Amino acid sequence: MSYFAGLSDEVYDVFMDFAVKKEYPKGKILIEHGKKNEFVFFLITGSAKSYNFKDSKQNCLWFAFESDCIATIRTFDDLISQETVELLEDSELIQIKSGDLITLSNQFTSISSLMIQLLKEHILFLEYKLNGLQFMTSEERYDKLIRDFPEVLQRVTLTDIASYLGLSRETLSRIRRKTTK
Repeated sequence: MSYFAGLSDEVYDVFMDFAVKKEYPKGKILIEHGKKNEFVFFLITGSAKSYNFKDSKQNCLWFAFESDCIATIRTFDDLISQETVELLEDSELIQIKSGDLITLSNQFTSISSLMIQLLKEHILFLEYKLNGLQFMTSEERYDKLIRDFPEVLQRVTLTDIASYLGLSRETLSRIRRKTTK
């Protein structure tokens, strides 16, 4: 996995002494809104979505695919999650307690670098999402999503894609009809 490419075999082995490989079925909730989460997950195979609810409507926040990290910033501060993360497919993951990951990052600079990489990716995603919401039309947001993450159409429902883009399902269908002509 790309996150672990910078780790020596010795450091990877120490990391894996604290981590565990898990297989979970589609629909498994990894992180639950309103509860504390103690784990960070690295997706080996499968996919996931993060969402919250507003006015009893599910709002997708992000999607994760192979080699992505699944966590929330609140996990590292032992705070209650403001989102739910659910697997979209049967998945294989590496699971480690956030406290263990922090301890290891204090012991090994390569794991500390991994933590910095995770934070950088999170910041870049927030920038990506904010720029899309503030400066792009609905069509531009859809085109960018499909261009940047082409697998999303095969692996995520149109309802979830519409929610992620801040659109109704009907609006997304109109946009898709325009772009396929």
